[in-house]
Amino acid sequence: MRVFTRRTRQSAARPPHHAPTPARRRSIFAAGMLAVALVFAGCASGDTADDATASAQQLREEGDGSLTIYNSYKIAGLDPIGTGTNWLFDWGIAENLLQVTDDGDIEPWLAEDVSRDGDTRWIITLRDGVTFQNGKPVDAEAVAAALSRQIAESSNAQVYLDPATTATVDDGKVVLTTPEPNAMVPAALAARDNSLQIYDVAAMEAAAGDSAQIVNAGAYSGPYAITEWNPDNLVLAPYADHWEGTPPLTGITVRVVPDEQARLAGVQSGEADMAFYPSTSAKLELQGNDDMHVLSSELALQSLLVEMNLKDGIFTDTDVRKAFTAAIDYEGIAADVGNGQFAPAAGLYPDTMSFAVDNQVHDLDEANRLLDEAGWVTGGDGIREKDGQKLVVRFVTQAQGPETNDVAIAMKDQVSRAGFDLQIDNAEDSAAVKNDPTAWESSVALSGSLSGTADPIQPYLVRWTTDGSSNAQGISNPEIDAIGEQLRGEFDTERRDELLERAQEILVAEQAYVVAGTFKYFTVVTGPEWADYHVSSVRRHITSQTGK
Repeated sequence: MRVFTRRTRQSAARPPHHAPTPARRRSIFAAGMLAVALVFAGCASGDTADDATASAQQLREEGDGSLTIYNSYKIAGLDPIGTGTNWLFDWGIAENLLQVTDDGDIEPWLAEDVSRDGDTRWIITLRDGVTFQNGKPVDAEAVAAALSRQIAESSNAQVYLDPATTATVDDGKVVLTTPEPNAMVPAALAARDNSLQIYDVAAMEAAAGDSAQIVNAGAYSGPYAITEWNPDNLVLAPYADHWEGTPPLTGITVRVVPDEQARLAGVQSGEADMAFYPSTSAKLELQGNDDMHVLSSELALQSLLVEMNLKDGIFTDTDVRKAFTAAIDYEGIAADVGNGQFAPAAGLYPDTMSFAVDNQVHDLDEANRLLDEAGWVTGGDGIREKDGQKLVVRFVTQAQGPETNDVAIAMKDQVSRAGFDLQIDNAEDSAAVKNDPTAWESSVALSGSLSGTADPIQPYLVRWTTDGSSNAQGISNPEIDAIGEQLRGEFDTERRDELLERAQEILVAEQAYVVAGTFKYFTVVTGPEWADYHVSSVRRHITSQTGK
């Protein structure tokens, strides 16, 4: 049984002029719509996308062929069994056996074919002629070794695959055998994070966990190889023998610049070609600037989840959680602060997903009724209180993700109308704040209900099941846990959708554990040389085709 099937009724194609998304679209995404979505903040009105593309290509031909990116997130390490190395995929260094396209299809990458043989056995046929950057072949033995190391030692891989899963070689093919039926295998092999990236195990083990020793080791197979690295700076060189041909760029530098205005200033001055993670106000700030362009992805797949702390404080009361989520004006967030970068959230998942449920409802009257019945009384300052306690929400945002602060600013006014006092904590390390249950009541983060490759199961397991690695909220619900276990082994997509729909009723409507504050188009600010840059919906920022 082949696994390369379209898995969603996919398309969150940007509506004209970035107007709020209609209630529910179910159309299949047309391949022709994958043209670059260009939002030219500084172009004259008569400019066209074709004009900008031609101009950008000419400017690149006149330049030195390099690309410099200012980013906001540190580059934690180089060994995939560690954490924080998902960017190896983003920047064109590492490759997987499968990949997810911008329209949500799982397709071959280093694998030529992946087929399911029964419920527990998967046969992987590899593409011929692929080598690691150090010249070693990416053959069945090398792939089985990489998969085995990840399954045994990577906690991210173990979210997808039981540690008892084996990767062996049979007649030149890789055989993956799971101890139980596992419907997550295709998503695992395509995962954007560092779960099952393919690399030269010998080179990695020779480094013994020292990332500096992995530099220049040629341990990966992607179009660009690491020549310099520290957590704040990454330098890449083209891998001339890449299986898709010699990459077009002469070099890539990714520099961590925490301050958003410094990132934008870098593009303005020409020191950088691109600035990632701009705030939603960037488009307005850059209006009239002909040399800077605000570009967005075609799909808004990443949700900014609003999570409630269930371990301590006011949100241990279900009615207070329900009042808070009812007081949020989801349409208003997208309209008031999104500036075209947000799509309104009607539920936990983008409304084009086949399993999406529209059950996030803004109802201020209902919010006030719930709080009245719970005994929260409005004080003279408009803030409710009960038994001497103010209805204060310490709301954690991410300093590296300025859009999270934009959402918080919109929500502060909205929930104040129900008597909440939302106090924004723009944290450098939001995860550290949330490790202390007494330090926060709610948060918003670029965490997402879908993985970077549009998979719903992996985020479900890590965020909402009792032992999930990213369950800082403290959700512990037996039915949610049981659904998670069923999702792991459910091959039938209709039954999977039914399970996800039931879970959304619990998570949002019945318990108000979590809601999506909004959905975000991935946005990049570029200089004129990159006005034709394709912004990936699944964060494949650099590919072998980038710059052609």
